[in-house]
Amino acid sequence: MDARGASLLAARIRAGVRVGARIELTEVRDEHSDLQVGDLGVVREIVEDGRMIVSWERSGVTQRIDPAAVSYRVAA
Repeated sequence: MDARGASLLAARIRAGVRVGARIELTEVRDEHSDLQVGDLGVVREIVEDGRMIVSWERSGVTQRIDPAAVSYRVAA
């Protein structure tokens, strides 16, 4: 595995979810975000810096989120 592959793997492990997982926001600490507690989305990608690209059901928007700025759980 090359350095970029190792970095992507580490980011996926830190995120605690896998691509394709459905998540629900349980807390939003970014007051400028349009996201709300209870929003549901599907993880489309986890990038090297650990941020996740998520397609949100309520807004229909695909948006990058920082796991340090929101809390989430895997939705049923």
